[in-house]
Amino acid sequence: MSILPVAVMLLIQFVGSVVLMVWYMLCYGVADGAQMALDNLMGIMVVTQVMTLFVTGLWYYFGVFRQRAGRKEGERGLFSGSSLAGIFCLAIGAQCLIGIMLLLWSMVSPGQIEAYEQLMEDSGIGELTVFSAIATVIMAPVGEELVCRGLSLEYLKRAGARFWVINVVQAALFGAMHLNLVQGVYAFLVGLVCGYLMLKYRNLLASIFFHAVFNAYSTFGTPIIEKLEAVNSTVYYIGCLIVGGVFFSLGLLLMKKDLGRKALS
Repeated sequence: MSILPVAVMLLIQFVGSVVLMVWYMLCYGVADGAQMALDNLMGIMVVTQVMTLFVTGLWYYFGVFRQRAGRKEGERGLFSGSSLAGIFCLAIGAQCLIGIMLLLWSMVSPGQIEAYEQLMEDSGIGELTVFSAIATVIMAPVGEELVCRGLSLEYLKRAGARFWVINVVQAALFGAMHLNLVQGVYAFLVGLVCGYLMLKYRNLLASIFFHAVFNAYSTFGTPIIEKLEAVNSTVYYIGCLIVGGVFFSLGLLLMKKDLGRKALS
């Protein structure tokens, strides 16, 4: 059952993309329609994300949320306004450290990183537009967290799996659903953090906030990052390593204090 939500998400997005591409071809002719569809990939992505969110949102509401409400468990968990600072630091730190990981990867296998960067550019994710911002900063965090940390993680818990088994399996599913090696590897690492937040805070809003900040850093910060890297790449990456380590450690510390206070109250 933990695999099923991911499979449903991929199926909806695939079928939705095919239907929209066929619609473009029927409206504007095969060649022109296909080209228009390729030029509007981010718009198509947003539409399929809305479709996915509708289906998985209902699934989560009836299959998880209402059942918890019936058991009087609620959804509030331990997440609150005091949790935001720690999770924000974790997200910024994770982005910086993953940037270092991708740098090292590019040294070992430059072809794989080049292919990944080309894929991002072709899909429109690498370009800052209204649709790309909506897709990456709003729709992806909400939809993907519903699927992986909301549904898949819940089914693993119901199966009686242990904490780290739950976290590793749902993170592996999160990585696999990105359908490319480079993004899949760092999505697995991000999934571990999101799963940890969900399991500790017992509230989906914790992982959604982390995911949104993580994606927003990349979406809105890329132009600035590219300029800083162009000035002096060595200094930039040393700075990333330091900032990443400090922010991630600070985030863990703030999170530990936040959870400790709430456990005592």
